[in-house]
Amino acid sequence: MNLLKMYKHFVVIYMKGKLAYNLALVFELIANTIQIGIYFAGFMVIFHNFNNIAGWNMYEVLFMFTTSWLAYSFSCFFFWSPMKDMGELIRSGRFDLYLTRPIRPLLYMVLSQFQYTFIPRLVLSVVFWLYSMSKLQIDWNPKTVTFYFINILSAFVIFSAITIFTGTISFWTVKSEEVVSLLTNNNYGLKNYTDYPLTIYSKGVQFVLTFIIPYALTGYYPVASLLGKSVPYPGLSQLSPFIAIAVGIGAYLFWNYGLRHYGSAGS
Repeated sequence: MNLLKMYKHFVVIYMKGKLAYNLALVFELIANTIQIGIYFAGFMVIFHNFNNIAGWNMYEVLFMFTTSWLAYSFSCFFFWSPMKDMGELIRSGRFDLYLTRPIRPLLYMVLSQFQYTFIPRLVLSVVFWLYSMSKLQIDWNPKTVTFYFINILSAFVIFSAITIFTGTISFWTVKSEEVVSLLTNNNYGLKNYTDYPLTIYSKGVQFVLTFIIPYALTGYYPVASLLGKSVPYPGLSQLSPFIAIAVGIGAYLFWNYGLRHYGSAGS
């Protein structure tokens, strides 16, 4: 409860600072809304010309990638900005300030910012998520609802863990913004590959997105299981929570390892 109060307090302070330039904030939200809107428009154009992709119709693919986007958006609220800015914080020496606070550096970094630019992505994802579900015949019962909810939480952990992994690299490379964007940016990064059925890619890409950087477990495998679709590695959707726990622990240990080996780069 104290943590939630602290986070609320930090968000209020953060947004007050942003509202000092309220036109910039409004234009930023509008720009992000247009960008996401164009993405969905492009998606509709694709299915206007093709009835299905790898046996998945438009509503099935829409449900799959909005499921992934929901978890991704919530993860980015907390971890995208801190990890993206890690290189600059270390280069400038400002990361030292986080080490002097009475709470853990990662927690303080998460609490002291609010990535509001992901609000349009979240809102539009919810809209199209509800729209796609209204067009699909999924047997929602206690078992499937529990399965879906657990996999959403697992997807959140997987996205967060991968983002923390990429940000932690800054402890050694100092500059890791490109790595963070390459792996986690939904507009042009590797994350973008999981917006469509995995089987449209080569075996190598399928393996990477399943076992190396497990983005396929954030939407494709769980939704395929709900829809009764055949997948390259059957049964993996049941293992999503365990894989999420493994990568979450791995990211936490990697972060602590990097923190122990941190040497200030500032003056």
